[in-house]
Amino acid sequence: MEQYSSGEINLDASFLLWLNKQADYHENEEWMLDAFLFTLRKISLHKTIRLDRNQFLHRRFWKGMEYSFRYKLLTKSKKPADFVLYRFIETVLMTEEWINKDSFCVSITDKGEAFLRLSRKAQWNQILRYIWPQH
Repeated sequence: MEQYSSGEINLDASFLLWLNKQADYHENEEWMLDAFLFTLRKISLHKTIRLDRNQFLHRRFWKGMEYSFRYKLLTKSKKPADFVLYRFIETVLMTEEWINKDSFCVSITDKGEAFLRLSRKAQWNQILRYIWPQH
């Protein structure tokens, strides 16, 4: 996954195929929005979340989300950086400036708090721009 200066994110085709399959497994069609909201709300609640050695949100953070959403991606041998979904979420959060990372932790920004106050429809539309950009 690459980030461009224009703020666009280049998604792997395999990620798009994986997303398509998720529609069959999840009753909630907006599960990805729920993942973004979970991420931002948890960061907001805790004020800071520590990062791993690779500057990604720590695996314990993602394990908590997996438990809440009843799915399992992380294993002992897999790191959060190994999953396109987690990289995608973090990349969008950084691109939109909803979070701020330093060398050890991440915190939510005023823009992130403002995003949480938007209507669900506005939030979803903002996320979908990264999957199906308008040209």
